Amino acid sequence: MYRVRLGANRALRAALAGTLLLLVSAAPIRSPAHAGSVSVPSEVTAVYKVSFGLLGEIGTLRFNSTVNGEAYALAAEAKIDTAVFDYVGAMTSMGSVLSAATKPGSYQFRYRQKAVLGKKKVRSLDMAFDESGVADVKFVPPDPPSKKAIPVTKEQLKHVLDPLSGVMALSLGNIAKPCEQKLPIFDGKQRFDLVFSPTGRSEGKGPGQVCHVRLVPISGHKKGEGAGSVISGNIEVVLRPVPKANILIPYRVTVPTIIGAAVLTSDKVDITMPDRKRIALRR
Repeated sequence: MYRVRLGANRALRAALAGTLLLLVSAAPIRSPAHAGSVSVPSEVTAVYKVSFGLLGEIGTLRFNSTVNGEAYALAAEAKIDTAVFDYVGAMTSMGSVLSAATKPGSYQFRYRQKAVLGKKKVRSLDMAFDESGVADVKFVPPDPPSKKAIPVTKEQLKHVLDPLSGVMALSLGNIAKPCEQKLPIFDGKQRFDLVFSPTGRSEGKGPGQVCHVRLVPISGHKKGEGAGSVISGNIEVVLRPVPKANILIPYRVTVPTIIGAAVLTSDKVDITMPDRKRIALRR
């Protein structure tokens, strides 16, 4: 039982990290600076339900994005409550979109977690960027990389994105082909790519597109570990179009793990256009 609970605990943490990252990296927003004459949202708020295997619904994710000219501000908050693992996490990111490139400026991550067979953890991360990439990383309490981890090089930190800034990078791609993307991500410790590819399938109301997603580890992780180490199959993201807002909404994210599938499903989405008109989507 001890080993089973530890394995479930690790799988929950890894699957949660992976699904949250995939969701915010596919978030529903495009930048007015690159939208031409098409009207796009000035604000999007969304609520997602989180479920995991036989545990059923275990929490929620709330997401908010705002765009003002070339500047963007993004925020996500997750709350998970299970018999063996409780988690509250919040992320914020600010940056700009210049010359068709996403430029992160700052990223903050705060979380609190408690496991039945582990100590309570309260940690924070602050990351700053300059023109070339990551300029500074600060953990509280300090959290130096493991000596067994594959070292992260300075070259690998050039022109990378924090998890939330992946929102803007994905949005600048071809909205007609959202499943053909690769995002270079650094989360403060691990450097990896998110690689999207089309499945050739559609799902749900309208021409919703289904994407395969792979987490490709590069550095910062121990061999055989990392957020993707418990994933046991193809990750899928279902994207649904909202033509009136010229955006795609990630309706569902499914991450199969060794002890069950972690699934995030859209519950409600509220879109505010520049003329203050609103679009409400419900499950």
